[in-house]
Amino acid sequence: MNISNLSEGTHHRFLEASPEEIGLDSRFLKRISLRATIEKGNRQLFLHAEFKSGGIFTCDRCLDEFEKEIVGSYRLLYVTDEAGAVGMDEEEVQVISPEANHIDLDEDIRQYAILAIPQKVLCRDDCAGLCTTCGKNLNHGRCSCSRADADPRWENLKKYLDN
Repeated sequence: MNISNLSEGTHHRFLEASPEEIGLDSRFLKRISLRATIEKGNRQLFLHAEFKSGGIFTCDRCLDEFEKEIVGSYRLLYVTDEAGAVGMDEEEVQVISPEANHIDLDEDIRQYAILAIPQKVLCRDDCAGLCTTCGKNLNHGRCSCSRADADPRWENLKKYLDN
């Protein structure tokens, strides 16, 4: 992002890039859209970015591939010296040269896009998963496997299920 001609104050930018340009893996298929609000001060630049992309992911329960939109946001403070970063988390501050004309957002977008992927990726909230015996996807119907009786040591707990 070119910052050489930015006057002090608030600015809005909209940027787009392909997943390959950012360095994202093959799961991401849709272009990355980034809406940025930049507040430029005398010796600092505050960036608030919101991004959106999407791709094909594998469900952690049923192993089906599905399309999912990935959205997220982040904020960073760019300062010319570390004294200007008082009160901010270390992860949210980057020191840049006072003569900097350009800020490279690629690595930040890549990292925050990966962090926006849920730890447990599900095709839907009520995904039934796979049968543990035959492996059939239970979202497509029940399987013909017999439900084995539980370990007899757990029998006393059945009375709580009936209530």
